[in-house]
Amino acid sequence: MKTRYLIVILIAGIIIAVMSAIGLFKGPGKGDAAPAFVLSGLSGSEASLEKERGKLVVLHFWATWCGTCLSELPVIEKLYNEFHDKGVAVVTVLVDDNGAMLAPLKERMNFTYPVYPDPDGLVADSYQVWGVPETFIIGPDGVILDRTRSAVDYPSFKKKLEGHLSKK
Repeated sequence: MKTRYLIVILIAGIIIAVMSAIGLFKGPGKGDAAPAFVLSGLSGSEASLEKERGKLVVLHFWATWCGTCLSELPVIEKLYNEFHDKGVAVVTVLVDDNGAMLAPLKERMNFTYPVYPDPDGLVADSYQVWGVPETFIIGPDGVILDRTRSAVDYPSFKKKLEGHLSKK
């Protein structure tokens, strides 16, 4: 029994290593076209990459169960407040539920940016998001300019956005 278990673990490890080596876990990155998406918000609003064409887009994936994501909410709020009137669309994608936990969380954390649930994970899958938080900067032409696979900090992310806006 123990031997079978070890063999299964070994085979799984080899499969993961091979898939990583050939880039199956890479997902879209800098220079790639951003996958199209359409999401409905809890208030009935709709977000889509096509709707934001011509703007710089911050596409942020997060979950209510993710401690790092929750500690990052004030940073996203600050970026949203500073940049949404400067031609930057901030689209946050909630990957863990249909939004049931969102209303009490929004009230407690006092954030104002729009959140779009992705309960089936279709948008997260198209961007190959395997962990949260994860944030993309997408150019006005729909090309990915940056992919951050960890929490964003305000000073460095602000600098990235300002740099991309200056090139716009």
